[in-house]
Amino acid sequence: MLWCGGQKNGYDSYSSALAKCIYENESAVDVKNDEQEKYIEQVQFHPSYDYTDFVEGLRPISNEGNENIGFERKDGVFKAFCRRAIQSEYVNVVDNFEVTWLKLIELLSSQGCLEIRLLSGKQGFRLELNVNGDGLVNRTYENGDCERNTWIHGKSKFFNKGQLYKVYKGLRGTPSGGHDNYRKAIIQYMKDNLGLKNYSKGKHDESVSQSLYVFIIDEINRGEISKIFGELFFSIDPGYRGEKGLVKTQYQNMITDESDPFYKGFYVPENVYILGTMNDIDRSVESMDFAMRRRFAWMEVKALENTEMLDDLSEMKEEVLDIMKRLNTAIWDEENNSGIEGLSASYHIGGAYFSKLLLYLDKEHENKDYAYRCLWENHLKGVLYEYLRGTLNAVENLKKLERVYFNGRGDVDIEG
Repeated sequence: MLWCGGQKNGYDSYSSALAKCIYENESAVDVKNDEQEKYIEQVQFHPSYDYTDFVEGLRPISNEGNENIGFERKDGVFKAFCRRAIQSEYVNVVDNFEVTWLKLIELLSSQGCLEIRLLSGKQGFRLELNVNGDGLVNRTYENGDCERNTWIHGKSKFFNKGQLYKVYKGLRGTPSGGHDNYRKAIIQYMKDNLGLKNYSKGKHDESVSQSLYVFIIDEINRGEISKIFGELFFSIDPGYRGEKGLVKTQYQNMITDESDPFYKGFYVPENVYILGTMNDIDRSVESMDFAMRRRFAWMEVKALENTEMLDDLSEMKEEVLDIMKRLNTAIWDEENNSGIEGLSASYHIGGAYFSKLLLYLDKEHENKDYAYRCLWENHLKGVLYEYLRGTLNAVENLKKLERVYFNGRGDVDIEG
């Protein structure tokens, strides 16, 4: 695991580049660059982010009419990611449900309805899309005329993707198995007409070369860590990766599929790397749980270590880098250990800010003076003022930084 700390110098792009670098150098599987996105995923924490988003929780099932709304346990983004990583150890897996489900939705969207025959052969039923277009329904119509919007509410059978997937794997679509005869008929239709293959979970083989999976958490300090991770504090520790770090999650009793890799509990696979990025001068850093901090290695990303986002400035890049360097030297000079009292190198302004010049530049870059002024007034001045707020000589120091930005030592000609 790795925690990228430091001022916001564009570490979101830095972490993505680092993730690809780790993947290319550590992964035991050779995968083309355009396929690596399958193995790298990114989320951003925020104050409202919680356990149900990250690990698992109860989610509403959207159907037509309030009387049909229910709740179902769903994997959060991290648990789903770990599930994919575990599947990389399985061989001879056969599961093309996702592809054929999309074909079915597309077919119903264009055709309107399908006549499906029950497996008993005694009767059939009419299959349509629900009003949201993301699920299936068998409606009862007035007088059987099947005209649009004439169905009898409360007399419809709904079949969502998750239920059908369970039936595809040989499980009950719902705990009671109600209306599974309809779901089985739909699955059979998908096999006969849409290319759905017979499901096989494959065989777990630890000798199979694993592909590396990299999970990036941007702005990790902005989330309430204990609320988001819950009991995973134990599982993400490098010493407890794999099944030896198995923990019972809050919704463990709702996992009834014995073929589920997390049937006995959740664990973080050994082939999963976690990258966290944070702004170490953000006040929210002070509330970071030390139990989480010690589970990560730390690496500071400094302003000049990630300037690729300035490449789009073309011939202006070197000029912009000179301005960035002199402004940061005025904020705090690491070589001479001097600068504005109360600040440090963590307050340096990085490429992510200077890349905003593109918002104001014309195609030929002939309005540089205007763009530099807009960058200062709309982006730099405000953040620097916040850095200086409450410090000695704040107003004077802000004016000093403005002079350095626009004029410096005269080595870059920017009109103030």
